[in-house]
Amino acid sequence: MTLVKKGLGISVLLAAIILAIWHSKEKPSAIAEKSTSPPPTRARTTRPDPEDERSVANANVRRRTLDDWKDLLQWLRTNPPPTAVEVRDRLLATRTSWATMDPQALAAAIQQLLETGDDATTGLDFKVGIHGLLTGWPSLRVFLLDVLATSDPEMAMSISNKLLDQTTSPDEFATALRSQTRTGIARAGDGELLARFGQMLDHADWQTSRGFAEAFDLARFIGTPEAARQLVAWDGNPALKSMAMDEFAAEHPREMLEILGSESTLEGLTSARLMARADPSDPQQLSSVDAYFRSPDRTPEEIAAFLKSFPLRSATTGYRLYGRTPSPYTYEQIKAGDRAANDLANSWTNDPSLDQYRPEIQSLQNRLSKWIEQTK
Repeated sequence: MTLVKKGLGISVLLAAIILAIWHSKEKPSAIAEKSTSPPPTRARTTRPDPEDERSVANANVRRRTLDDWKDLLQWLRTNPPPTAVEVRDRLLATRTSWATMDPQALAAAIQQLLETGDDATTGLDFKVGIHGLLTGWPSLRVFLLDVLATSDPEMAMSISNKLLDQTTSPDEFATALRSQTRTGIARAGDGELLARFGQMLDHADWQTSRGFAEAFDLARFIGTPEAARQLVAWDGNPALKSMAMDEFAAEHPREMLEILGSESTLEGLTSARLMARADPSDPQQLSSVDAYFRSPDRTPEEIAAFLKSFPLRSATTGYRLYGRTPSPYTYEQIKAGDRAANDLANSWTNDPSLDQYRPEIQSLQNRLSKWIEQTK
């Protein structure tokens, strides 16, 4: 009996030990199992949509531009109105601020503003600055067109085409026309520019506008005989016409000479002045001068005026709305021209058929001799 009890005691003890060992192994296994469970997943973030971002940015540009526009309109309509200096400073500040925006978005915003037809006068004169950009804007719409030309030239070209057919403002017309003359793919052809020039000349009521006067430089910019013919045929402001023809002839004497013989309206002192602008260093032009001088159709007054001016090299300068600043003469060209003109004058002196003009020819020779001596 005692032995049986002892055996049972040993069996219970062994079972307890085995159970304890099993529990000690089970816990690390459970912990390990628990530790290998996957970590909680994080919420995925979506990438920003470039189109949405662009749309928001464009909307911000439109809103900011519209706010500035409304403020300008209201400010210019206050009583008393701001001074010209205040207006110019604020428009320059506005332009600088807008230059920080996306140019295409700004151009789209300006197009919307132009389509509203809203405008206000500024009290400023139409004034051209460097590279044809304006430093004086008679109206806010002219200001918008000026900014548009630098923000997006291609869009400016498209918008200006439509505006040129609709506007009743010579200043707007002149400014919009500038976008047609920019070098590159946006430049209109000479034929298109000539048509626009003729369209402008047909507005007799625009002749007192400063923008209209500045736009006359388009003939010089085009530089073809057809452009000169449009000037010759125009029956408008004589002073403006004379200035435009002089500037054209100063930069394009060959083209001007081409039409002098075919246009019966170019006679007398006008013809003498334009012929005097021929470039003596060009043998073809010098031959035209000789033929002009020897023609029996010339009057003594015309010949005297011609000899007094030839070779005429005076030229106006300053910023231009279209193209580069005029600078038609070089030092070497002037030197060569003086010598060629002097040789021609000597041949006239030795021609007995021209004796009636000998005093005027000698005066020309004296002048040319002094110029030649100065360049030695």
